[in-house]
Amino acid sequence: MKNLYRLALQSTHFDGLPPIAGDHPPLMVVDSNNSQLVYVVVGSCLYRLNRAADPGGSRSSVQELASCPGTVVAVEHLALNEEVCLATEAGEVLVVNLNRMGLGEEPEVVTFCGGGLMAMGWSPDQEVVVFVDCNLNVVTMNSAYDPINEVSLKDDTFGDREFMSVGWGKKETQFHGSEGKSAARKKKEEAAVAVDVSEIDPKVEISWRADGEYFVVGFLGPFGRAFKVFNKEGALQFTSEKCYGLEVPIGWKPSGLWIAVPQMLKDKYVVALFEKNGLKHREIDLPFRHEEEVVKGIHWSNDSEVLVIRTRSNINGMNRLYYFTICNYHWYIKQYQEFDQEILGVQWDLKYSEGRTLHVLLKNGDYQASRWDFSVDHSTGLQNTDESLVAVIDRTSILLTNFRGVVIPPPMCGFTAKVDNLINSVSFLRKPKEQLDSNCFSVVDCHNRVSFFKPDFTDTAVRRLKDVQLLGTPLEIGPGNYSHWLWLSNDILLAVEQSNTVKVFNVDVLKGEFSLQESFSVGSKTDRVGCLEPFNETSAMVETFTGQLFKLELQPSPALEEYLRLSEFCEQLRIHRTDQGKFKVYSLRNRQTLYEDGIKLAADVTSIFLTEHYLLFTTIAELKFVDLQKNVIVGDRRIERGSKLIVVVSKSARTVFQLPRGNLEAIAPRILSLCLVADHLNSLEYHDAFDILRKERINLNLLVDHNPQLFLSHLDRFLAEITNVNWLNLFISDLQNQDVCSVMYESNYLGRESSAIDGYRVESKSEFLCDRLLQAFNSAKTDVNYMLPKITCYVKLGLLERALEVIWGLKKTPAKGDDADEALKYLLYLVDVNDLFNVALGMYDFGLVLFVATKSQKDPKEYLPFLNELKRMDEDYRKYKIDCHLKRFDKAIVNIARYRDDEDKFQEALQLTITHGLYGKAMIAYKENDKYYRQVCSRYGDHLRQSNKQVEASLIYEKAADYQQAIAAARNAADWERCLKLSATAGYDDGEVRRLVQSLIPALQESGEYAAASRLAKDHLKDYRIAVEILLKDHLFDKALLEAHLSDRTLVDDLIRPNLSEYLQTFLHKLAAEKEEFLKHKNRLLLVREEKAKKKLDPQHDEDEDNLDECDLYSEVSTIASSRHTTSSGRSGKSHRSSKNRRKHERKLLSLKEGNPYEDIALVDVLHTLVTRLCSADRQRQVRTICKAAIELDFLEEASHIQRDYGELLHVVKFSLDAIWIPEMVVPGSGQDVEATALATGNLELVQNVQHYALIKPHQRYKPEIQSVPWQFEVLK
Repeated sequence: MKNLYRLALQSTHFDGLPPIAGDHPPLMVVDSNNSQLVYVVVGSCLYRLNRAADPGGSRSSVQELASCPGTVVAVEHLALNEEVCLATEAGEVLVVNLNRMGLGEEPEVVTFCGGGLMAMGWSPDQEVVVFVDCNLNVVTMNSAYDPINEVSLKDDTFGDREFMSVGWGKKETQFHGSEGKSAARKKKEEAAVAVDVSEIDPKVEISWRADGEYFVVGFLGPFGRAFKVFNKEGALQFTSEKCYGLEVPIGWKPSGLWIAVPQMLKDKYVVALFEKNGLKHREIDLPFRHEEEVVKGIHWSNDSEVLVIRTRSNINGMNRLYYFTICNYHWYIKQYQEFDQEILGVQWDLKYSEGRTLHVLLKNGDYQASRWDFSVDHSTGLQNTDESLVAVIDRTSILLTNFRGVVIPPPMCGFTAKVDNLINSVSFLRKPKEQLDSNCFSVVDCHNRVSFFKPDFTDTAVRRLKDVQLLGTPLEIGPGNYSHWLWLSNDILLAVEQSNTVKVFNVDVLKGEFSLQESFSVGSKTDRVGCLEPFNETSAMVETFTGQLFKLELQPSPALEEYLRLSEFCEQLRIHRTDQGKFKVYSLRNRQTLYEDGIKLAADVTSIFLTEHYLLFTTIAELKFVDLQKNVIVGDRRIERGSKLIVVVSKSARTVFQLPRGNLEAIAPRILSLCLVADHLNSLEYHDAFDILRKERINLNLLVDHNPQLFLSHLDRFLAEITNVNWLNLFISDLQNQDVCSVMYESNYLGRESSAIDGYRVESKSEFLCDRLLQAFNSAKTDVNYMLPKITCYVKLGLLERALEVIWGLKKTPAKGDDADEALKYLLYLVDVNDLFNVALGMYDFGLVLFVATKSQKDPKEYLPFLNELKRMDEDYRKYKIDCHLKRFDKAIVNIARYRDDEDKFQEALQLTITHGLYGKAMIAYKENDKYYRQVCSRYGDHLRQSNKQVEASLIYEKAADYQQAIAAARNAADWERCLKLSATAGYDDGEVRRLVQSLIPALQESGEYAAASRLAKDHLKDYRIAVEILLKDHLFDKALLEAHLSDRTLVDDLIRPNLSEYLQTFLHKLAAEKEEFLKHKNRLLLVREEKAKKKLDPQHDEDEDNLDECDLYSEVSTIASSRHTTSSGRSGKSHRSSKNRRKHERKLLSLKEGNPYEDIALVDVLHTLVTRLCSADRQRQVRTICKAAIELDFLEEASHIQRDYGELLHVVKFSLDAIWIPEMVVPGSGQDVEATALATGNLELVQNVQHYALIKPHQRYKPEIQSVPWQFEVLK
């Protein structure tokens, strides 16, 4: 779908070329290192042409370098040594060193062939050279001119890779259809012109494949011209099949696919394309006959994209260049050049930086370097009227396809427009005014005749191109090297002449008149215009090869001013006008970098397309979208490798790609579809938006989520446009309680701000909208029957009973029975038939049940016996049975509870309650029936007690008036206050209360409630000794002293003093043991760390001993890497280990066994627990309480020792914290982040520390906070 256009032209005239005479045409070669230098051989002299000698480029110097003995038959520039290699007819091979030519040195003879030479050809890498002598011997040499091989072209051998034929595929074995078997015996008729061999040109041609592995030699054989294929060692591989009419020029396509040779057939003139094995594959029809023109040269571009055929007219002697391209095996003529002077040389530039540059030297000294590139010519309108028309040049035809309506792969098209001459350029109207639209286009033929056309389309739903109308008469611009034709507006036509002159023409399309308004010279004399792009209706952007962007203003007064400078020349420009009236310039360097206002936006870009909201661009295998407002890439998707953008249909999501093989692929990217839907929704075009969503399977929630407030405020309009109830049903069914704009389609709604709506929340969106829709359906004043959408709303709300009520109401109306049947059929489509049958049954209406059953195709044997059995029951019991059948046990217990005096029914209800745990519902149902209520509560209490919920059981037993069980449950829960309260309610006497209290005291002591047990003994048993003994068991000496002083002072000496004396000694030993334990673990921790530090410094230490890669103990959020593995984790990021193994490994981790690699972690765990216990506020208060009691009872020495020892313990602990909790243990942020940073900086030691300390529990990585409370006594210091 692409056309070839001239990107730039450099024209030069060389004065001083000698006159051309003799039978040997001049030879030309371009310097491989410097394209400004050209070497020409005229006769026996070598000349250097310097195009850079004159800055203006109009006339350049000619310098004679050397004179050769004899006629030169071939010339090659050797880039590595800066030499020119010449082969003479006499057999000498000469080398001219370009660096020493100024010293007067003569050409050096490097080798000699006694039989004379006919051709020479160097390999592309210039490592191998091939010579063909006058005896048709092919001599292969290396770059040092050492022979490699020699083969004679006269040998009739096929080659080393001769075919082995067993007869398959012969004509005699094939099916011949209507011709019959006799066709197998027919002789093959040659479709070629019989030519006398003596009249055929005997010239030899050599052509290399681009990879340098093979070369082909064309020569005159005994039966006409043929060619042979050799490998780079000079060994013959293949010989061409016998083809008559072949001519001299030969060219091997650089990609290696075909060998091109002109061939004169009986009825036409073609370029035959042969495969490497010598078999003819296909042919290119030439637009002339052999009698009219003769092919003089075949020149493939370096990328194999363009084939240039050089010809000479037999009628007027004109020299012509035809530019062919291929797509889907169809050959197009994209460009045509004609010269009235003989062409002396044609060569494609070998430098990659020069792109597709073709050098042409003419006999009169004119020299042209034309740089060519590809572009897709398409209409650029942004409205629905633009048909996304693409024009493809093919000889004298324009192949047109409107992609809004059709997608037709090339070489086919929607319509073909023809002109009289070969076409060079096509340009669409960029800024149309009245009478014309963006589908109009102009055509420029090879004689600079400009024709204007207006397409005509059908009025059908799918618009097709049916005709094109020629507007006025063609404009005869006249001779000149024009390029970059741009039809800016109805009356303005722009073009670039030569290299840097922009011409502005005022045109009257309808009258066929034009005038030159202005000419602008852009940039310097040596600069060239490379791109011309519309800026607005009255101005254009001009880019030069130096990267300068100029703004060309045409109105009100013509002016040219510099706009921007790019870092490099870009072949493609796209200009976007923002909503604020500013402009953004997007530029693309072919197959390289995409820029926005000169700032790099993306790399490895292969094609771009600018739409109203997005810039689309492709890389080798991805399509990406740039939001033009936010200037960020908001989405991408995979495409076939090598695909390129052709067109994106305006006001549509259709995006057309061309695949590498030439076929087209049309897709609708979700981002563009969503953008189109958003435009429709903002314009309240709900039908068009819904249609796109439905066709492209986009979530219909977008109708609401795009702008909920707008949708809800225009719900009536939505219903007015969406009159198809099936669409409404689809919309309601698709509703979800989520915002698809922030989940599924977030890329189109970045930074969206949503306003609050009363009563609307995303979490309940479905219910809210169904309610609003039901209101709208009921109030709608249209002829649309919203019955089915209403049913859909009820189903969405879970109100199946309401849906059945509506349908049953219709059924009861005689005139709407059919509607009821249709509605029920639709409901059965939404809901499972069994579920719907159960809902109908749960409504207790047997008529409705039978109606649903008969429409559901259920077997009557499945439900009639059951329904008949239900009919024979009482109403309440029938409802109870139905509810039990439907497992609606909550309702069932309510229905059966209506039998207030039926013991059998109560027992059935009680069994249902026990089976399904319906105690709460049963208590409510039987609340007014005291007899049954107490039985339910009693059973509920039993259930709670079995579930070990003693408190709740006691409460429920109380409601059942079962106080004995209530007290037992409270006693089991150690709720002594409730036991006493219940005993009073139950009317216990003093003896029963005393026995109850005596049973409670041991229970309270077992649960650790010594203070409560002591209180019961004192208040209810009046046994103060037992009360004090209980307090002493919990070492509550202060409370014990209080009780003794208030009740019986003798208890102080009898009980408290001996108990306290013994406990003081025990406590002193405990403090000493704790101090010893703390110091032991602390010192061991310091020793372990010291040993690890020494191991790291020891060069003999084997890192594998401490390698952590095989450790399975790391937490799930950590990543493991050793000093030998720095880029990948040693295990999966998630553990699938069983809990049993996990506990086993945790025990291994916390093992204090010496030598354990994680001993320091286990020590930290133990020390953290010790410090937390020893320094807690509770321990400090405990020490103060003990010391206080000791002071009261005159144990001053013991109390002093306790205060001293505990103080020393606190001091040791506090001053050891910094030695235990070192800074390396504190990992800021997550372990993964720190580890990644350490890996990036190469700090492997930090990586290992992070991984190791990540095994410590997070709260243990920090030293404990020690709270200080007043615990010391001054009298004990």
